[in-house]
Amino acid sequence: MLIKKLFKMSAIAATLLSLAACSTADKSELGETSASPTQADNALTQGAGDVGSFYGDESTHPMQVGNQTYYFDFDKSFVRDEDKPSLQVQAHYLINHPQAKILITGNTDERGSREYNIALGRRRALSVQQFLIANGVSASQILTVSYGAEKPVAFGHSEADYAKNRHADLQYQTPVITDKM
Repeated sequence: MLIKKLFKMSAIAATLLSLAACSTADKSELGETSASPTQADNALTQGAGDVGSFYGDESTHPMQVGNQTYYFDFDKSFVRDEDKPSLQVQAHYLINHPQAKILITGNTDERGSREYNIALGRRRALSVQQFLIANGVSASQILTVSYGAEKPVAFGHSEADYAKNRHADLQYQTPVITDKM
């Protein structure tokens, strides 16, 4: 069992090293600054990084790749127009990093039955997933789950509190090595 795990970890390490060795372009030619290996690792496992090369000048498009929250109107599950540019940035990153995986969690406010809220949270997560897939992301990179009203971020009973709880969270996942044998 231990030998299988060590073999898998060695194979993954060898693959990563060979991919890193394949990069021969001079970063100064690409207009990039050098990044430390830690920053590169964080970009792969946490989705961190800028999209300056995608949009050009980051000061005019300050969106970044990484964990995001997308809000929804009461009893709605469609992606808002103002969230589409951010989702397109996430899609661009995921397309160019097929090893990256995300979890999309759907959430609701406390109004409605438990069953209704689980279903609405699921529709919200699937709405974000479908937008990403429609923009070229592989379905195998996306996992969805609905928490309904089970994980509120605001605990009051005002409309402002309810609005904070109506969201879908997009979270980049750290790769997990599992022994399926």
